[in-house]
Amino acid sequence: MDIELKLKGSWIDWRRADGDLFAMTRNRLTLQYSGMLILFLSLFIIVVYILLYGVIWREQRAALGKIADSEFQVLKQWIEHGGDSRRPPPREVEDAFLISNDQSFYYLIGDGDNVQLGGELQSQLREQVMHAVSLGLFEKDDYTQISMQTFSGGTAHDAQFLVTARELVLNGSQSSTLYIGKEVTFQHNLFRWLLILLVGMALLFFVLAIWFSYWMSRKAMVPIARSYARQKEFAADASHELRTPLSVLLTSIEVLQLELEESAADTPLVNNILSGMKQEVGSVTNLAGDLLQLARSDFGELVLSRSVFNAGLTAEKVVDRLRPLAEPKHLAIELDAPAGLMIEWDEEKFAQLLTLLVDNAVKYTPENGAVQVRLADMTVKGERILTVEVKDNGIGIVPEALPRIFDRFYRQDKSRTRQTGGHGLGLAIANNIVSASRGTIHAESVVGRGTTFTVRLPL
Repeated sequence: MDIELKLKGSWIDWRRADGDLFAMTRNRLTLQYSGMLILFLSLFIIVVYILLYGVIWREQRAALGKIADSEFQVLKQWIEHGGDSRRPPPREVEDAFLISNDQSFYYLIGDGDNVQLGGELQSQLREQVMHAVSLGLFEKDDYTQISMQTFSGGTAHDAQFLVTARELVLNGSQSSTLYIGKEVTFQHNLFRWLLILLVGMALLFFVLAIWFSYWMSRKAMVPIARSYARQKEFAADASHELRTPLSVLLTSIEVLQLELEESAADTPLVNNILSGMKQEVGSVTNLAGDLLQLARSDFGELVLSRSVFNAGLTAEKVVDRLRPLAEPKHLAIELDAPAGLMIEWDEEKFAQLLTLLVDNAVKYTPENGAVQVRLADMTVKGERILTVEVKDNGIGIVPEALPRIFDRFYRQDKSRTRQTGGHGLGLAIANNIVSASRGTIHAESVVGRGTTFTVRLPL
């Protein structure tokens, strides 16, 4: 069974992907640095908050528990010495219970919610505590934080209370329960404001972390940028310097070929050598030109020279020029372009872009195949767009290679390099041309069935 591998590639927006390589790297480093700093700061703030929360509330519970234990022991001793827990305790037991800042209320509640002993800072608390008891909100032998209302100057205020409950047991059965509570509104508000303060400090530190990370990433990119600039200058200078001697060599070879033709000497070996030399010199000349153009684009020197021209007519000239390359493989190059398609763009770069895409399609399409070139004019969100589509039925591109086809010197199958020719720079140059116009390029491929390149150029 044939397995169809198909990848409908993603649009590559060169305004983002190739606009500024160092800016992208710097932003990535900034995100990494700031991400680590923010993570550590967040963990630090969380740990500090949890530790403070645990320590303070543990102290509050311990203080309340100490009072509850002391008063509970008084009640327990009274019962053990013959006291009746179903009746109110005597005065000496009641004197052991004091209302203070550490004890806002206490209630000894027997069967039927009968208050046998009680006291509070404000009388309004008793009704609220009894309501909470009836709802079963307080855990026995544990601590419960509950919201109730206090009154000051006739105005009600929300307050927080920490309550503990202890059971009195007589003859193995519960006889009454002691409820003791203290107001912890200050501690509750303290942690609320502490949380707000920590969040505010965290936001401030996050901004500082991002700024510091950006500064660090800029410092880290300085030597890399300098080295990269030197490499680009070297590539540009070397490519420029190579073109002159290569042109001289090419001219010399052509003169030698002309001399041999005029001498009428039958020297097929020399002719073959000269033809091979001419082909290799031409290949190196093209490589030097491609490297020079890429170096110029790296320096931002690739600028479109706009003029009004007939895109269909220019495309027809490109196709006619490339048909001799397709004839040995019996390939058909078909052009579909609207008549009188006038655009304002760089005609030379448009022709070069078409040449690169069509030449690439011819190289990777087997014999008796077809290459289709289609131009379309459309309007997207009020902006005029020229769509260029080059489709072939060649060998296709495997999914893992598709994301890299625009990389410089990348070849999907390096063993085919000598067969197809080129140096793996054509698509990289095509992308630079697209980038100069803030356009997009899209690759769609089915292995064994062909590839479609779609370019959208804003006009």
